[in-house]
Amino acid sequence: MKKTFLFIALISSAFTAQAHRVWMQTDHTHGDEILKADLGYGEFPALETIQEKRLSFFDRGVTLFTQTGKQKLVQKGEHNYHFETEKPVKEGSYIVAAEYKPTFWSKNAEGWKQADMKDTPKATYCELTSMYGKNIVNVGHESAGIDVITKQIGHELEIVPMDNPANINVSDRFKVKVLFRGEPLAGATLTATFDGFDTADNSKTHKVEAQAFSDVTGDDGTVDIIPLRQGFWKAQITHEVPFKDPQQCQKAKHYATLTFNIGKQYH
Repeated sequence: MKKTFLFIALISSAFTAQAHRVWMQTDHTHGDEILKADLGYGEFPALETIQEKRLSFFDRGVTLFTQTGKQKLVQKGEHNYHFETEKPVKEGSYIVAAEYKPTFWSKNAEGWKQADMKDTPKATYCELTSMYGKNIVNVGHESAGIDVITKQIGHELEIVPMDNPANINVSDRFKVKVLFRGEPLAGATLTATFDGFDTADNSKTHKVEAQAFSDVTGDDGTVDIIPLRQGFWKAQITHEVPFKDPQQCQKAKHYATLTFNIGKQYH
């Protein structure tokens, strides 16, 4: 029998990408207001300026998914991680998403290189890193729709909610489905944490922040997240497969997050 439990685990990582996940955060928005979103790439829940040399990882931009289609957000303001819709949005429930495009990272005695093994002399490890971040945003105080947010948006690794978190109370079960290339991913460990659970500074250790929840997906790819308090939550999952050409790289590694609010919106 699967067990769900509250635990504190600092997960060590030999690779900084595991600590630097992509995640999305949106401001609380009323109907007929501009929707504002921030792209997180650093230590959750802190937002950090994205280094100039890493901006190209995010050249696919930030996208809003609605009932009538999708639209790109525009980068605005003093922070390069901040995005806004061009026009006000109506009340409703939406997905805001971003991607870190597939990027080779290899390691040799000199350290990490942004290249495959063919371009990294004496490389001992290589992964093609892909990251995906989704945020559930409910525009207006009464919005709790499921039509948009329960649909796949096409990320290779994706956490798809089965309900709107606005309908979930503390300690209720929030069912999600994990998909890899559109198919249910069974036996994968999904973890989740919330803003304020881990107050340690992990920026120098490159550890993933402590997790408040962990469980394994079933045969149908589903798992029930049990949020034990209100606040801003981030669920995450990692999945790796062998790279198609082992002479070029060893693994294709995918990292996906889903962020959402339980109870009143904190951000």
